[in-house]
Amino acid sequence: MDLYGQEREARLLAAFLSRLEHRTVIDVGAERGAFAEAMLQAGADAVHVLEPEPDNVGFLSDRFGDDPRVAVHDCAASDVDGQLLLHRSASPDGEPLPFGHTVLERSNTDEIAWYGAVGVPARSLASLVESEEIPARVGVVKIDTEGHDFAVVSGMGGLDADVVMVEHWTDLPHSLGVCPWSTNEMVSALSARGFSHFAFVVHHREFVFLKWDDGDVQAGAMGNLVFLHDRVVTQLAFDVLDCASALAESAVELATVQASAAAERMAVIDELRLDRDVQAKAAVDRLESIEALTRELQERESATSP
Repeated sequence: MDLYGQEREARLLAAFLSRLEHRTVIDVGAERGAFAEAMLQAGADAVHVLEPEPDNVGFLSDRFGDDPRVAVHDCAASDVDGQLLLHRSASPDGEPLPFGHTVLERSNTDEIAWYGAVGVPARSLASLVESEEIPARVGVVKIDTEGHDFAVVSGMGGLDADVVMVEHWTDLPHSLGVCPWSTNEMVSALSARGFSHFAFVVHHREFVFLKWDDGDVQAGAMGNLVFLHDRVVTQLAFDVLDCASALAESAVELATVQASAAAERMAVIDELRLDRDVQAKAAVDRLESIEALTRELQERESATSP
């Protein structure tokens, strides 16, 4: 399964599921279904996947068509029902990608481009609850809409969840640019729904670490804000601590490997420097020998001159 480096988040939510009374999952921005599959393997009773990109919808229908636990909803999630333009993503050389599609307008970068837009139906989670297409009470809501997450949360309406995970960053200059909403805005929206605390799983280059009730993230890094409803904070706290510990251990291991590699490179550099110094000294010695011979020859020529 390709979780695009977000395996830790999937493991954390999987651990949560084992402790929750309600094990239905809403996967907003399901792409090719890797996260949905991880939740099914973790024991989800049902997974509702929302995905607007036509090729991904076809893939999801084929992948889960025979699984009664999965319902595929062919729509973009937003704060109201209607129509939206979905900008389809591609690699810089024009190859279509299964991820990165967004209803926001973004400029092309050296990592991702958008090659066209397609009109897609938009539904709020509140509307889906009202029409009984999704249940009103679920365990986990995962939202990954490439910047539209705040609108999705704003449209939750009567949907009640124990855990809500949203993707967040400050600025990704090589891909999605500036995030259109702040952590404070998301905290305000979800605290009004009973979510007083959150964990932030941050991805910064090769390192992944977890922060608690702290949504600051530097430019170029990104992660997922995992909000826990007040009624489940105590029972899920152990899993948060376990995740933080595992990430810390991984960071130490990675840092140790990198430090060892750096030490090896420094040893090579020192050896090259020593070799350079030896060669430089040998060159100086040869030059001095040449100069001495030159002086000796000049003295001999002077001595034999009439």
